[in-house]
Amino acid sequence: HMKDMSDCLVVGDTSQVSHCLPFSFSRVSSRNFDADLVDDYDRIFICFAEQRTFDNSLDFMEVNYDYTLSMINNLLPKCDDIVFYSTAMLWENLKKYSIDDDYSYDKENNYLVSKQKITDELKGMDKVLVHYPCNFNSTFRKSGYLFSKLVDACAGNIVTTGDLDFNRELVHASYVANTSLYFDESMIIAPGYLTNVRKYFHDVMDHFGVPASNIQESMTKHKPKPNSMHSVVDTSYDYDRLVEDTIIDIGRHLSD
Repeated sequence: HMKDMSDCLVVGDTSQVSHCLPFSFSRVSSRNFDADLVDDYDRIFICFAEQRTFDNSLDFMEVNYDYTLSMINNLLPKCDDIVFYSTAMLWENLKKYSIDDDYSYDKENNYLVSKQKITDELKGMDKVLVHYPCNFNSTFRKSGYLFSKLVDACAGNIVTTGDLDFNRELVHASYVANTSLYFDESMIIAPGYLTNVRKYFHDVMDHFGVPASNIQESMTKHKPKPNSMHSVVDTSYDYDRLVEDTIIDIGRHLSD
């Protein structure tokens, strides 16, 4: 399914995925965006509004639905195809999920409700590829998330977290970007296995020579989210590769 793509546009220049796509691509901010200024592209990546956030006071419909839909409608005549990032969290209540499964998630979550609405709208559109990434992180993610504590710990700081002994389907943002480059179909971007977050953090910290004690876990048990994973295992992206991608990213970030 690979295609040659030399001329691509990324909308959402501060997003995690944007930072991991090739430097040669054109990039624009999603704010004050004027589709009339866009010329013909092979592929346009819609990367903004990707932060998986749970602040229910935000009006996600306005950005995740209304604004996104009008932008995509304006851009469709100007490219061969558009990649839109939905989220695999739409199936978070299923132990194993595939793209044909009915969604199953906590309907109290305004972010996911808006993601479902825009995803349903775009799924039937010609030339729109919907990519559903699982949990992904990088040093380009806004701070305040758990991943930023790992980065702080690798820098030699002492950080406190909740209990890290839980499992999640995880990838690095570069995996999402690289997978999106080469496929011209709608698809789930997820490895199909769970990673123990404590082990992952300690393995990464170990590379930077910082002791596991740099992360001090409070043993408050959160109600664990269901362990959800894609029904297909991507053998090209194993745990070692996840750790390696994370180490490369944090190493670059710390040397900047």
